[in-house]
Amino acid sequence: MKVGYQGIPGSYSETVVQSQYKATEELDVVGYSNFPDLVHDLATKKLDCAVIPVENSTTGLIARSVDLFRYQPIVATAEHYESVQHTLWGLPGSELSTIQTVYSHPEALSQCDHFFKVHPYLEAKAYEDTAKAALFIKEKMDTNQAAIASPRAGKLYGLKDLKSQIQTENSNTTRFYMMKYKDNAVLTGNQLSLYAETRHKSGALSKLLQVFNLFDCNLLALNARPISGKSFVYGFFIELNIASMQVPFEILWQTLQQVSEYVQLLGQFDVEIKKEG
Repeated sequence: MKVGYQGIPGSYSETVVQSQYKATEELDVVGYSNFPDLVHDLATKKLDCAVIPVENSTTGLIARSVDLFRYQPIVATAEHYESVQHTLWGLPGSELSTIQTVYSHPEALSQCDHFFKVHPYLEAKAYEDTAKAALFIKEKMDTNQAAIASPRAGKLYGLKDLKSQIQTENSNTTRFYMMKYKDNAVLTGNQLSLYAETRHKSGALSKLLQVFNLFDCNLLALNARPISGKSFVYGFFIELNIASMQVPFEILWQTLQQVSEYVQLLGQFDVEIKKEG
């Protein structure tokens, strides 16, 4: 099985790959430098599966990944909640008091905003990936610089733990989708992930939402995102729980198609119990 993720060893996505696919069969794990290439290779069947972050409990929807699901032949077959515990890593010999610059992914930096308020002398600099930031610190060999990354990343790259659990929210958690090419996926479970574009006229969104009420679907999330090439026109990423729905899925789907300009099934899976840090 060939499984892709964004990042390098020590990234949170790679940690999820190791925990979700361990000992199931022989794995070929491939790290990607960006989400577009990862999604492209899954959509063109160069990968069997991909692990992709979609939401964080502190910062919300991870739009840079979720936006890429639109119009692609890929679906989520499972979800996973990963506790995200950020650590400040420096070189051996460095101390928190010697650090001037901290590198990490923008999401990680924003999840540690209280830490930076308490330490206003630290300059936060964006880096493409948390684990890559840790590797950068190892290679840079500058005791005035540090990285925010996972506990696994710092240990992998031989760094020193300067301060643990610096995330603002102790329960900081990222939700991941396990995704496959749609023709290779078996979809079951009470959680649905959808993308819909409504007709650009009065009451269109209201009609879409009324469908969920009509069929006793529990609306869990509704996120509006701009549609490329259409200024100030939005599509909607939707999550539903259909445990109480009394009609076949096909009836729900046909009704959604009738009230939408475009609708896409992004996934169906069992709900995973959230694990908080």
